[in-house]
Amino acid sequence: MPEAIKIAVTGGGTAGHTLPGIAFLQAFRREWGAEGYFIGCAGGFETRLVSAGGERLELIPGGPWARQNAMGQLRAALNIPRGVLAARALLRREKTELLIGAGGYASFGACLAARSLQIPVVIYESNAELGMANRILEKFAALVCVAFGETGFGITKPVEITGVPLASLHPSTWRAAAPWRFLVLGGSEGSPPLNEEAPRLFAALKERGIGFSVRHIAGFGDLAAISAQYAAAGIDASVEGFTNDMASVYDGVTFAITSAGIHTLAELSAAGIPSLIVPLSGAARNHQFANASLYAARTGAKVIPETEWHAGNAAAWLAEMLNNPEALHTLHRDAASWVNRNAALAMVKACERLIQ
Repeated sequence: MPEAIKIAVTGGGTAGHTLPGIAFLQAFRREWGAEGYFIGCAGGFETRLVSAGGERLELIPGGPWARQNAMGQLRAALNIPRGVLAARALLRREKTELLIGAGGYASFGACLAARSLQIPVVIYESNAELGMANRILEKFAALVCVAFGETGFGITKPVEITGVPLASLHPSTWRAAAPWRFLVLGGSEGSPPLNEEAPRLFAALKERGIGFSVRHIAGFGDLAAISAQYAAAGIDASVEGFTNDMASVYDGVTFAITSAGIHTLAELSAAGIPSLIVPLSGAARNHQFANASLYAARTGAKVIPETEWHAGNAAAWLAEMLNNPEALHTLHRDAASWVNRNAALAMVKACERLIQ
């Protein structure tokens, strides 16, 4: 273990680029006694999650590039040099000795600033494929850590496989008996296809005489419209936009209908919750389909691309699983076996080898 040093984690925009960073800060403090802080940008989910997770957040200029119009991309480009200058001043002031980039546009300025100051940069990629920012930033990194071996193909720098780190998640109880409890998850921003189709799915399931309740996390979706769809079908459903208390969300859930953000899949695995996955087709570089395919190959989860979605067929498959206790328990067992619960520690050990 090196002497206590000061580290920074940078990333954000979405929860998937923020939550791993929080887990890293906790692990470095626990294992090294290191001081640490998080560097992000205004407007991203880091502003909701980092302080709530007990970590210090510092903001630098930056903005999203993917899925933006020409004016949005121009703003993002102009923010890069501003972000680099602000990050250089911050890194110097804090006497930062190691920077971990957790992906997303929010990591760009800080990683370039650290490289210009000769501070070691470690890039972390949680998805099955490198994201846009990490695809560029890995060229400036001393080390690249990836969640899966498949992600490392084509990377020119040293690679370590760590898994997906999870911040402390209280143990949850999987519900394996009626009345069934379903959870709909579209990631931190929500899934428009799931917000529209989940009520239809459960209406078709109800027609099969199955009793259940639904908790639907809708992100930026129209909560009133989604709630009205459930009410019109006579379905017991709770609809909300976003919550920080994911431990309570997973407790007592039988089955999840989810998009394929990798952090969400890792949390479902940690809770042992079987899932039906509808990858978000609008995700950058279609990375959610790659995530879903990798996860399903190891857990038996059902994957339905948006182009192949049919509410009646999905309901038929769910009913088949619920009526087959052996198959349902197999899905639970295989889901629970997937996640690497020591992923954050693996990152710490990789950085320790790098520093030594």
